[in-house]
Amino acid sequence: MARVGTLLDDYGRPADRVQIIRRGKNNTRIKRSTNYGRSWAVEDELVPTGLILDDGGLRFEQHSNNPTHATYRANGIPKARLRVQRVYSTITKAQVYLGDTTWSEVEDFSTKDIVFDGGAGHGWNIPTWHEPIDTDTSLAVGELPREQGREVGERRQESTPVPVPATQVAVAPPAPAALILEASKVQRFSYLRVSSADQNLARQRAMIGDVNKEFIDEVSARSRADRPGLERCIDYLRDHDELHVASIDRLARSLVDLRFIIDAITAKGASVHFIKENLTFSEDSTDPRATLMLGILGSFAEFERTIIRERQAEGIALAKKAGKYKGRKRALSPKKVQEARRRAVAGESKVVIAKDLNVSRATLYRALKSD
Repeated sequence: MARVGTLLDDYGRPADRVQIIRRGKNNTRIKRSTNYGRSWAVEDELVPTGLILDDGGLRFEQHSNNPTHATYRANGIPKARLRVQRVYSTITKAQVYLGDTTWSEVEDFSTKDIVFDGGAGHGWNIPTWHEPIDTDTSLAVGELPREQGREVGERRQESTPVPVPATQVAVAPPAPAALILEASKVQRFSYLRVSSADQNLARQRAMIGDVNKEFIDEVSARSRADRPGLERCIDYLRDHDELHVASIDRLARSLVDLRFIIDAITAKGASVHFIKENLTFSEDSTDPRATLMLGILGSFAEFERTIIRERQAEGIALAKKAGKYKGRKRALSPKKVQEARRRAVAGESKVVIAKDLNVSRATLYRALKSD
């Protein structure tokens, strides 16, 4: 019986809620979730077993509820709640929860020691290895302030007071410049979409301007699940990042899908900017007029797409009536269908037949069922 699990990406972050069909030593056969987790994909796929958690989809649910939070573990023991800023293959930059809605400066953690569970593994407990900052700023004459801070997983020893001349003013050491830069730097990203590979992205790039990284889809405006570029984009975004899109219809043409995508972006602490419509949405956005405009423009985009489909269907019907429309070329010719039937009757595996004919199993099944 198929079970439900969590698919991780190469960094250990939950990527999808999946149905586990058959688990092997090296590879596991799964089906990804579709329709926002309400159903399963028709076709299955093989993924490395090490990327599958047989947890009923719990890790994916935890991460989805709070995608910017995680748990730092040392020797398998939860040590702290983290607010993740950037994830790399070996190092993750994150802040540590210190209690009372306070977070530390951005620090480096080993990515393999982080569990991306929305912070559920440690909760909101204060790290036991954290040494609270001394609020007493009074200094004796001739003493420098003691260093306050910590390193990952251990306390930093206090430095011994150093005598200085009485006329010298004691100044606390500044925070490392790299940490300040990392914490304050705003990354600009763009999402570009064209309906086919032969369309030009130059107009969208000109509207958006310079960015740190761009994500591209060369597909029609279908659901989010069918656009790998958009999935990578949303997964890549972090707190304070900016996503720039040329226009609303480049992101989605369904109002429901548009709202869902914007919510997914803002939930990660990022903001989305629509250049043509001059609209910006973020987690802190409270402008009711912007929300109203989003609904109106999104509805128009969806209406426009529906009209295009109706006209396309009418044109196809007229072309068929006139004998000018033959439809898309079949993946399997009648000769290949006969060959497939002969091999299937002989007891040969349909998986092997589909692979030899370079078609999917679904295509093969439809061809075998056709008259």
